[in-house]
Amino acid sequence: MRLLVDTNVLLELLLKREHFENVFNFFYQANIHKEQTCATAMSFRDIGYVLNKQLHDPKKTRLIQLQAYEMISKVINTSADAAIESIYSDVNDYEDSLQMIAAEEAMCTAIITYNKKDFEKSKLPVYTPEEMCEIWSK
Repeated sequence: MRLLVDTNVLLELLLKREHFENVFNFFYQANIHKEQTCATAMSFRDIGYVLNKQLHDPKKTRLIQLQAYEMISKVINTSADAAIESIYSDVNDYEDSLQMIAAEEAMCTAIITYNKKDFEKSKLPVYTPEEMCEIWSK
């Protein structure tokens, strides 16, 4: 499987938020099951923005971004076509639309997010990290 990991999942882990342990377990299980975890380059831009806004320390922000890069198997670029398609999409949030289109272009098999409602129009299955771990346990 090739799994697109949404920005919010990475932020849960990097900022040690409420779902930190579950996301850590997700990445651990993905590694055990030899699943490819992907994130868009846009996600890393957004992570940098959020981290720098909270930390006010560009060096620390970059170090934490590097940790995220090390967890992900593949960084997906978004195409110009995807950017245009997202503008015309019937998905209200541009970034969510771009994530969905990028996942399809990269031939991902699912999207992993904590905002499932934002991905209701996804052509791919959408799971939380906990749901994906439950699938792997069966």
